[in-house]
Amino acid sequence: MRPAGHGDLLAVLGVHAARDPDGEPPARATPRQQEAWQRMMRSPDVTVYCGEVDGRVVGTATLTTLPNVAYVDCSPAAVIEAVVVVHDHRRRGIATEIMRRALADARAAGCDKVQVVSHKRHATDGAHRLYTGLRFVPEAEGFRLYLRRSPPAGSAAGTVSPS
Repeated sequence: MRPAGHGDLLAVLGVHAARDPDGEPPARATPRQQEAWQRMMRSPDVTVYCGEVDGRVVGTATLTTLPNVAYVDCSPAAVIEAVVVVHDHRRRGIATEIMRRALADARAAGCDKVQVVSHKRHATDGAHRLYTGLRFVPEAEGFRLYLRRSPPAGSAAGTVSPS
């Protein structure tokens, strides 16, 4: 398990593609993906993690630390998202290892809290067990609004039409 580097974009995109059994890794990144990746790699507040097995990236997650003035000591908060392990490597502790590293890095950054949002559809596939096993507490109700696209199939999330 390691932080991703500039050269890991295709590997990370491949993990996201392979989260489904029939997913195909991309042959190349789009210009938009390349631009986003460069921004992520330059940001001191964003860390993308790569979980590897035999030199192959099979898991990933992103930690974002957020400066915050809401607390007296201005402790940052953190968000972990895009936690994905390729379908054929699930239930082997890869996501747990990635999450433990992200939590350690959030602690080291002085974060007051870490939030992770997991879709309700993951209640039965092990994702929620992963988070509760790491002592996350389902104490808040999350809300989502897609500003530029339709929500994924099966989602009850709303959208806003461009004005």
